[in-house]
Amino acid sequence: MSQSDHRVSLQPAFILHGRNYRDSSRLLDVFSQDFGRVSLVAKGVRSARSKLQGLLIPFTPLLISWSGKGEVQTLTGAEMVKSSIQLGRRQLMSGYYMNELVQRLTTAHDPHPELYNIYETALKQFAAEDDELVLRRFEKHLLASLGYALNLQTEAENGAAVEACEQYYYDVESGPVRVQAGNDSEMFTVSGQTLLDMENEYFSGNDTRRQAKQLMRIIMAHYLGDKPLKTRSLHWYRTL
Repeated sequence: MSQSDHRVSLQPAFILHGRNYRDSSRLLDVFSQDFGRVSLVAKGVRSARSKLQGLLIPFTPLLISWSGKGEVQTLTGAEMVKSSIQLGRRQLMSGYYMNELVQRLTTAHDPHPELYNIYETALKQFAAEDDELVLRRFEKHLLASLGYALNLQTEAENGAAVEACEQYYYDVESGPVRVQAGNDSEMFTVSGQTLLDMENEYFSGNDTRRQAKQLMRIIMAHYLGDKPLKTRSLHWYRTL
């Protein structure tokens, strides 16, 4: 093995996405605990003799080994840490939405151990909590772990505390901007109460749920750019 080769053994990881490659292989987008997002080729895993058939799927906690150099390296082994995290149909789609966010917003080979833990925790929370609430928290923590933490407590222009009874625009780069009396702009606004509830991760009120969902879509669109998420083209996403 040359000095530029790279070898990793038994790294905690989740499969984000996979696609068939050549006659019997798969290309995998993997989110690992200590190495971030990596691309791997799993050679021969679609053959009848492969011991990894049915194992390299999303939402299954794995220990993965790989080696090689360059952008796409070679899977050398994988084993299940524990059984797959069980998700219903709606939860599966929520999980795929999370996977796509991680794929689009992280840089390959950039370690994000905190985000890895956030991701794994969110998958487990689907078993006990409402999908929508899990996603709102995940979106918020995802942005914070990538250096885009939301300002939900102070006004962008003067640093004044957000007031629950006021209405605000949200400037993605700086934070809440109070709506002035008589301003009939068509920009999306949220209540100060919603912003404070989002800060405290308290999503029990219907207004907070509705406004937080719309605000997070606007914020995510800012960071994702012009290319829309594939999961947003599906009917289920409009409810989340």
